[in-house]
Amino acid sequence: MKKQKEQKEEEIVKESESCASCQEYLDGWKRALADYDNLKKQLLQEKDAMRTATKEDLVQQILPTLDHFDQALKYKPKDLDKEVDQWLVGLMHVRSQLEQVLQGFGAEAFGEVGEIFNPSQHEAISEKTDEEQDDQIVLEVLVRGWKMGERVLRPANVIVNK
Repeated sequence: MKKQKEQKEEEIVKESESCASCQEYLDGWKRALADYDNLKKQLLQEKDAMRTATKEDLVQQILPTLDHFDQALKYKPKDLDKEVDQWLVGLMHVRSQLEQVLQGFGAEAFGEVGEIFNPSQHEAISEKTDEEQDDQIVLEVLVRGWKMGERVLRPANVIVNK
């Protein structure tokens, strides 16, 4: 009887030990699962950051081409033949398609005449005095600025009223 009682006590101790190790394994498994979920979230954030950086890089590559279109338009001759004028309309369609591609990536152009100068978005290239305008008003935009969301990719180059 005493031996049976001792055997039962030994079995109870073994069961409690195995339950303790079961709990330890369960806790370890839960920690590993939480670590895995955190890793998945971190990888998604890194993937989004890479996508954003790639989009910004692509936009930066296309911007000089649009700048060349804008510069060419500043020197458009006044009297054009009908054929040349139609050719110019087609060329401007290409320009608008490039802008639509950039907008599809989330890029927005900014910098308009009459805006208040904002040093976080504008770069003052020069100053002029115009008595009819308020102080710190953009008088002329030399190169448009571009941003994606709240991030300024390139400030607008402007002439400001002083």
